[in-house]
Amino acid sequence: MSKWTPGVTLLSCVLLSSGPALAQTTEFSRGQTTVVVGANTITADNNVKFVNYTADETIRVTLSYSATCNILFGGLTLRLPQSFTPANVSGTISSVSGTPTAGTSGSVTFDIAFASLKNAGRKDFGVAHLNLVLGVDSICNPATGTAGIDESVTIGVQISASTAAHP
Repeated sequence: MSKWTPGVTLLSCVLLSSGPALAQTTEFSRGQTTVVVGANTITADNNVKFVNYTADETIRVTLSYSATCNILFGGLTLRLPQSFTPANVSGTISSVSGTPTAGTSGSVTFDIAFASLKNAGRKDFGVAHLNLVLGVDSICNPATGTAGIDESVTIGVQISASTAAHP
C-alpha cells in the first residue's frame, strides 16, 4: 500500500459525499426612477431583481432615495388590489423601517418573502408591487409646515424574485 493511499481515500470520500453547492439569493439588478414634485426632484430605487431565490425565503431589502429639497419617509405598503403578479403569486412584507424624519436623503429597509411563485418552464418567479410614500417639500422652503413638507408622492416599486440564475 502506498503512503498516499489513506490521503487519497479520505479526499475521495469527502468529494463524493458532498452534494452540489446550493445557490444563495443574490441581487441581480436595481433600477431607479426620478419624480419631480414642484421644485423638488426625487430619485428613488424602484425596481430590484433577485435570482437564485427559494420560495418562503425572507429577503432583506433596502431602497434608497434622495431629493434636492426636504423629504420625509411616509410609508411602504403593498399596492392594492394586486400586490403580487402573476396570478397565484403571493407573499408578505414586514419589518418596515424608514428614514428620514426630514432631510434630503434616506432609505427604507424591509423584509419580503414570496410564499408562492409562478412556474415558467425551468424557473419559478414572482413580482411584488409596492408603494413608497414620501412627504415632499415641493417649494423647497423648509420654513413652511413641518420641515417644509407640503405634499406627498407615491412611487411605485417592484421587487422580483426568480429561482433561476437570471430573471
